[in-house]
Amino acid sequence: MHIDLIGLLQNNMEISLFVIIGLGYLIGKIGGWGIELGSSIGVLFVALYFGHLGFTMSPLVGTIGFVFFIYSVGYQAGPYFFSAFREDGVSYVQIGLVIAITAFFTALFAGIIFQLEPGFAAGVLAGGLTSTPTLAAAQAAIEAGLAKIPEGYDAATIDANIAVGYAVTYIFGLIGLILFLQFVPKILGFNLKKEALSYAENMSGDGKDADDELGLGTKGLPVVRTYEVTNPDTIGKSLLDLKFLQATGAVIARLRRGEEDVELGPETVLMEGDRALILGYNENHLKSGDLLGREAPDIELESTPFSTNRVVVSKGHAANMTLRETGITNQFACITHSVTRGGVELPVSLDMLIQRGDHLTVSGPNANLERLVPHLGQKEKPVHETDLLTFAFGIVAGLFVGKMSVDVGIPLSIGSAGGLLVAGLVVGWARGINPMFGRVPAAARFILMELGLLLFLAGVGLRAGSGLVEGLKSAGPALFVSGIFVTILPSLAGVLYGKYVLKMNPAIMLGSMCGGLTSTPALGVITAQAESDIPAIGYVGVYAFANIILTVAGQLIMFF
Repeated sequence: MHIDLIGLLQNNMEISLFVIIGLGYLIGKIGGWGIELGSSIGVLFVALYFGHLGFTMSPLVGTIGFVFFIYSVGYQAGPYFFSAFREDGVSYVQIGLVIAITAFFTALFAGIIFQLEPGFAAGVLAGGLTSTPTLAAAQAAIEAGLAKIPEGYDAATIDANIAVGYAVTYIFGLIGLILFLQFVPKILGFNLKKEALSYAENMSGDGKDADDELGLGTKGLPVVRTYEVTNPDTIGKSLLDLKFLQATGAVIARLRRGEEDVELGPETVLMEGDRALILGYNENHLKSGDLLGREAPDIELESTPFSTNRVVVSKGHAANMTLRETGITNQFACITHSVTRGGVELPVSLDMLIQRGDHLTVSGPNANLERLVPHLGQKEKPVHETDLLTFAFGIVAGLFVGKMSVDVGIPLSIGSAGGLLVAGLVVGWARGINPMFGRVPAAARFILMELGLLLFLAGVGLRAGSGLVEGLKSAGPALFVSGIFVTILPSLAGVLYGKYVLKMNPAIMLGSMCGGLTSTPALGVITAQAESDIPAIGYVGVYAFANIILTVAGQLIMFF
């Protein structure tokens, strides 16, 4: 039986589409030294090749992918974007702006110096920064009629040039940035591991590592044990005098005197014979035993029901305060053993700033958790359904806003990319206040964002593939050199500004730079060098803002 594979693929768009995505994913896994090309560039390369062979696809597929991707970017950034303008976030905003402005003008001047055809500068900007939202916004500007199209060119040609510029510069944008970040600590003369430890010590405020203070990290769940107060140096002193939390890293979940429970608080005085139910990890229990006295198992106390809840911070009074100030440990006798912000797990310290939309994993007595959860916000329920009603009308609202224009001599519009971003930001921000509103579970969000991106890139590559060879012949070397400058100069500007103007801790500064360049692979390299998650704090602070400003830059560069 003879099967015409090429004909089969050309006549069945749905088959060829998923062949492109599947092969692109395989190519994206290729790499070395801990670096992978990534699914997005893999799919783009495969789509460009298929486009070169003459394959086509309905433009609607790429449009739907674009809508899902850009809206999801805004949705994910929503809970944290607005808070980026407060307090330390001002530094993060500055880093993001310095990187974006430097990259924008570098790409613009490269286009002038090398006399690149229209569209190439936008592709270089997106590829040099490995920023797909920039690519999407630039191509959306063409579709919306916002781009400047010089005489002798048409929209299809410029659209193809953007894709070719992105493809040529993306690989150095990925690998070059990682290499740059590996050499920066040596050039500037600092030890990233020591700087991360120094920042953690400042966060904890007492010269100890943040993990040591709370007994947190990847240690599993805390356990409970009962101790009898027999230490003469402890008897008659209050928990405040003993600095119990700081000394042990554990919390007293219950305190029994005789047959009655004692109300716990900083002024609670420990008496001889008291039995304390301690919640903590193994090293915390060793310190608790040294401070209190002998371990005295108590079936009744140790049968106290405990749970672990994942809590979404949504109450205004609980946001923008330190973990210590939330009272989770002192007031509610619970332990926080992870804080996740924007999908990134942050190092935990009593002095870290909690923000609205943060996800806290908290363990403690059931009765205490029942009081704690409404104090912070809401328990994240094991609900897997997506609020498609809000999702659909959020997209409708974004597209509608994108169609609106203001006439100031010329019609100005933020376009579909800007409208979808704004709508996603608002819905994401609202969900940060009420986690049950507009719910899109993490797995669903990944599918929408990742699949949307790949559908969009498949459409981009197929459209651009027909002119790929000609584009490379005419401008290949110039594009590659331009991409090197767009990757290195903004990175250098971000480092110098963070170190000498903002005087940031180097670990936070390099994490912020990864966020400003929206490079998660680069963050992985930095955290590995630091042997700490501290750089993730800077990454999260800048990332949300950078995604927005780089999307705007993608549209803006099409005016030139």
